[in-house]
Amino acid sequence: MLFEFKSWFSGKVLIAIKADTKKAALETAVKQDADLTGADLTGADLTGADLTGADLTGADLTGADLTGADL
Repeated sequence: MLFEFKSWFSGKVLIAIKADTKKAALETAVKQDADLTGADLTGADLTGADLTGADLTGADLTGADLTGADL
């Protein structure tokens, strides 16, 4: 499945990743050093995600589950 991570304020696609889950797609984006500044991650299930080194400045994480996530 193709997951597009968009800016919450402009709607611009920041990066598109093929993966089985949104969490896996986001982890791949982080490993690729994608700029996720301002990403719309509302309601995302990121339980246990490895987001070490991610730049989530200005990202909208409203309702996202970050239980056990490594930031």
